[in-house]
Amino acid sequence: MKRKLTLQFLFWNIIVIYIVQAVFFGVNILSVRKSFSFSKSFYNLSFEPDKVLSEYEHKLFISKDFNLKGVDIKKLKDNDIWLQVLNSSSKEIYSINKPKEIPKEYLAGDLIRYSQNEWTMPRAATLYSKTFDKNGEKYSLILGFPPKHVLTYSIMFTEESKKFYIGLIILGAILTITAGYLFSRKLAAPVADIIANIKMLAQGQYKVKNIKESEIYREVNENIKVLSEVLKKNEEERKEMEKMKEQWIANMAHDLKTPLASVNGYSQFLIDENYELSSSDVKRYGKIIGDKTKYIEELINDLSLIYKFKNKVVPLNFKKENIVEVLREIVIDILNNPTYSDSNINIDYSSEEIYINCDKIYIRRALNNFIFNALVHNPKGTEINIDINSNEKAEVFIEIKDNGNGIKEEELNHLFDRYYRATNTGESHKGSGLGMAIGKEIIDMHGGEIKVSSQISQGTSIRIKFPKK
Repeated sequence: MKRKLTLQFLFWNIIVIYIVQAVFFGVNILSVRKSFSFSKSFYNLSFEPDKVLSEYEHKLFISKDFNLKGVDIKKLKDNDIWLQVLNSSSKEIYSINKPKEIPKEYLAGDLIRYSQNEWTMPRAATLYSKTFDKNGEKYSLILGFPPKHVLTYSIMFTEESKKFYIGLIILGAILTITAGYLFSRKLAAPVADIIANIKMLAQGQYKVKNIKESEIYREVNENIKVLSEVLKKNEEERKEMEKMKEQWIANMAHDLKTPLASVNGYSQFLIDENYELSSSDVKRYGKIIGDKTKYIEELINDLSLIYKFKNKVVPLNFKKENIVEVLREIVIDILNNPTYSDSNINIDYSSEEIYINCDKIYIRRALNNFIFNALVHNPKGTEINIDINSNEKAEVFIEIKDNGNGIKEEELNHLFDRYYRATNTGESHKGSGLGMAIGKEIIDMHGGEIKVSSQISQGTSIRIKFPKK
């Protein structure tokens, strides 16, 4: 893998480098023949100083005594070009628009130097020159272009320069391949480690190794480690949830089997012709069958409801409801139940009327579950206090607090998990293990928030906050 990645990096590095060199070489070749300018009129990409030079050479050749027409002179002045004609002694005999800094006589060495570097002249100018014959005499024509409009570049090939350029190309290729290989290897090694780590994560192996050259890939390395920890935690939670689910299914099967056995047993008594049953026995057996059937129905309804919540298919009928009155009704119903008639439940509120926007049926279900949770998980005589109030933001707060046994930290972490059933549930109230999960789902669907705190031997507090109406 590392070798493959290294070769790929190397290949594309070389391709990019040589594309850049080809473009650079092409520009140089183009600049030998053409010049460049941002001007919209005279100077442009198709502008060639040699053509201008040849044009003026012809006009000077056919003119009398080197006199140009006014339109030709205007063209030079308008484009900031100066013209100079030298005789065979390199002395000026004619000029147009020539700056005063430009000499009227040249030494051969100066003329060569000026032609090669426009910035060595007394006043910078890009020179183009040409010799021509007129009337049996030799003359030199010089045109000076402003450097800002004309870029020149000279390339000359000789036998020796060809060898030099070929050697330079070979050396450049060797250096490019060497540097590219080292650079590619530096990039490829960590990439190979990244791919290996991703494969390990995909295979469920969450102990990843550090990436080589981590300074370059520091952020990637850190993110992969974070991802590894998250996946590991998710896997542990999934396994724990699966274990809880299996235990819950076993409990549900037991809880269904026990009442079904009772239903089946008592129904056999009722239909067995060998037994003579009194009317009171028939009523008693019928009540037992009814109670067991109702219990089974509640378990099935809980299971159905939690999956409806999970799949968001429960329609809610929102209305403005007085939550104080709703809680009163819940407490009255609980106290009317003979099993909990002597329970110590207190309600305190900041106002007789505190409203929330809710589905009353489901809110009753949630709050009822929380209060029953405080009853069945604590010893008889536990005091339960319910506080209801609102703030200036119209947010509503409900706290259900008891002074009972408290909840262990490991159980507190799973209190709202589906399939979770606490270990200290009384025999008198064996539920589906979905009550608290259903309650939280209902609060969430109403846009509320729920938090639970608890201390062993001091009690538990469930705090619920509903958003403003």
